[in-house]
Parts: sequence; structure tokens; C-alpha cells
Amino acid sequence: VSGTPLAQLFARELFVPLGMERSWFMGHEGPARTGPAPATVRAGSVPLDRPALLTSLDSVFSTGPDLIRFLRALTSGALFAPQGTWDVMCGEWRRFGLPRDRAGLRAPSWPIEYSLGIMRFALPRLFTPLRPLPAVLGHTGSTGTWAFYCPALDVFIAGAVNQATAGAVPFRTV
Repeated sequence: VSGTPLAQLFARELFVPLGMERSWFMGHEGPARTGPAPATVRAGSVPLDRPALLTSLDSVFSTGPDLIRFLRALTSGALFAPQGTWDVMCGEWRRFGLPRDRAGLRAPSWPIEYSLGIMRFALPRLFTPLRPLPAVLGHTGSTGTWAFYCPALDVFIAGAVNQATAGAVPFRTV
């Protein structure tokens, strides 16, 4: 819509204004790195050193603190105009189905619900009979990454395992 390449648009509209100094698109110049290099993404024990593939997917590299900056801005209404965007994104939840094969067991599924670009994850009381756990809202990535917000506790959490075969790990961790 803007005619601006996605990496430039994200830098201009998100990364720079939010102070996400360690976030960038694969294949594009990232921030000056003073810390350690990003962890290698793996599929099992095999490192996925495929820059062309990752670049073609428009993969964003980020850190936990940068993801939390983004999620705080999104949930507070400071990211988009109009300010009700977060409420619209969380307006109508649809439940994932149960996995039907072995591959489905590794992918996100029940009890996850999905709305407009946002996941809601809450364990049913059946699994937490002594103390109900509050729901978390956010999203996961394809390499075992996550950024979630727990409204009941006003807590933000983000993390990564950098494992292409770890789709369910964020939910087990959270």
C-alpha cells in the first residue's frame, strides 16, 4: 500500500519509534551488534544456515526485550490509530481443533484460540484443578519463539528456543 519495502516500513514505523534496537529483517542491514550474534536456528540437531530461504520468508530477528516493547505498545493502544486496534484484534476468538495425526501433535492446537493475528492460550480447569491459570494473549513464531501478555497479572513474557521443529514448546513453557 505504501510502496515502501517491508523491511524499511517496519524500521520506520515500528523498530525505530519503539526503540527496538535489536530487531531487523533477515537479508537487510540490522542494527550495529555489540552483543552476541543471533542464535542459529535448528531443525533437530541440524543447523539451518539458509540465509536465502530465511530472507524470502521476510523473517524478523528480534530479542525478548524488543518483542516486549512491541507487545506493550500494541496492548496499550500506543502502536496504531485508532487506539481500539487491540480490542478489535481480540474481539472474536475461534478455537483450534484437536490434532489428528503425529505431525499435528507438534503444531499449535487445542486449547489455543485465535482472533485477528492474536492467540489466546488458557489451560482448561481440568488441567489446573487446584488453581486456575490466567489466559495469555500474543503469538508464537515458527521457530519456537513467543511473546505473550497476561492481562490478569499485567505480565509480559517473551522467549525463544530457535528450533524449527518446536512449534509446541512455547505453550509448554508458558
